[in-house]
Amino acid sequence: MKVSVIIWLVLLLTSCGMSQVEKDERAEIRYRLGVVYLRDRNLVEALKELSTAVELDPEEPRYHSALGLAYFAKGMNDKAKEHFKEAIRLDKNFSEAHTNLCAVYIEEREWDRAIEECRAALENVFYKTPESAHTNIGLAYYNKGDYPEALEHLKKAVELNPAYVKAYNNMGLVYERLNKLDKAIKAYKKAVELAPAYIDAYFNLGKAQVRKKDREGAIRTFEKVIELAPGTEKADIAKEYIELLK
Repeated sequence: MKVSVIIWLVLLLTSCGMSQVEKDERAEIRYRLGVVYLRDRNLVEALKELSTAVELDPEEPRYHSALGLAYFAKGMNDKAKEHFKEAIRLDKNFSEAHTNLCAVYIEEREWDRAIEECRAALENVFYKTPESAHTNIGLAYYNKGDYPEALEHLKKAVELNPAYVKAYNNMGLVYERLNKLDKAIKAYKKAVELAPAYIDAYFNLGKAQVRKKDREGAIRTFEKVIELAPGTEKADIAKEYIELLK
């Protein structure tokens, strides 16, 4: 639904004395509008619309989870956790909210809590994207230094979704720690094959190629990083690598 259409519907439903049905409809429209803004990275408007949706219907877990994502994107982790936890309180089988909370814990380096939340997400057999939970668990175990366990979950992620690029990138990180450079490079190459603009995977691939003493391959890869992300820190580091390799 286009933003303009949603805004028109919001205005249509703002009359006083709304019935509960009308109130619920208005909350749903605010939620949908907020999701559109969130996808467009218009975080201020997303927060405004999703906060209104929660105010109109505080018992709907989807609204809390979406609002949590907006706060997370804004860097307001405490508020994000508050709404993810409320979504889970309202629906303990809400796997997406568990996975979102897991992501916050990963950013905060709370590895065990992250694993606990993503495992809770996987308990729901109807979870549509379990590969994201397995990938998060894999990343948490990687940071805990448990590389075999990390690899097990990352392999499960790509088994469930062979096009899930984050799992391949993280798998490359694990293989590097296990000193399996050929497998790491293969995983990174799969990630950039599936997502040709995946800067992190290109950057990791370049560093792995340096370790493998593939000078020409590393230069090409770092040139791609500079092309995709000019002016960024990764591009600056890529330039330094190229200067050292030439």
